[in-house]
Amino acid sequence: MRKDKKHTPPELSKADLHIHALNDGKATPEEIVDWVHTKTNLSVIAVTEHDEVAAAYEAKDIAKKKDYEFDVVIGEEVTAKEGHVLALFIKDRIRPGMSARETIVEIHEQGGLAVAVHPLFQTRLRNPKHDSMDGVGVITLIKEDFDAVEIVNATPTFGDVNLKAKYVNRALLKKTEIGSSDAHIKEAIGVGYTLFEGKNAKDLRRAIEKGQTQVHLRKWDVRGISKYILYYIPTALRNMFWGFRHGFSVKEPDVIKVPRSFK
Repeated sequence: MRKDKKHTPPELSKADLHIHALNDGKATPEEIVDWVHTKTNLSVIAVTEHDEVAAAYEAKDIAKKKDYEFDVVIGEEVTAKEGHVLALFIKDRIRPGMSARETIVEIHEQGGLAVAVHPLFQTRLRNPKHDSMDGVGVITLIKEDFDAVEIVNATPTFGDVNLKAKYVNRALLKKTEIGSSDAHIKEAIGVGYTLFEGKNAKDLRRAIEKGQTQVHLRKWDVRGISKYILYYIPTALRNMFWGFRHGFSVKEPDVIKVPRSFK
């Protein structure tokens, strides 16, 4: 009788697919890749500036020159009319201001993947000069052809938003789940992450396309959370002041009521 070969568990790696730099964050592309190399065990990252890809290409080039052992995915957080859409594995900048449907079509035409990031979070602020972090809303999330949904966003105040996104996706959409940091400071990188089988960007993409990912959120340390609060206070005050002066726009209704038994 032939003995079965010893089972070898698959190699699992971590990815953080939502990281900001330059205009949208406090770290340069070089500081980001240096931090990932020295302070994390991430195998794949995506640098995803609002409405541009220059920082992502710069980070990718620096990581390659320094021979770092992780992959950098070219990405962009695109400002669509209904809210933000994350474009991954793209080549060129996606033009902001289109509808979510048009944005997703253009991402797919470039061979990329479209992710609904921090969906269901809506500030009701429409300040064109400052980031609002608006998600697409539940109606757009349900009706449009997203490849994945970010159900873990490490922004400290997004616990309820994450829970709602998780509930909608698992109860209705059944799309691939992504976990990310949405880091605007380097200390946040890797706090939220996606676990996948394999070790590089190609393996990660395959896992997303097959729906074979896991999402995780580790605890913030005191130093990191303090820096995040200090980073966000000026932006929050500017957006609030602008909103009181110019008014708050009407967004998609929040109709999601998560059962208390859901975790």
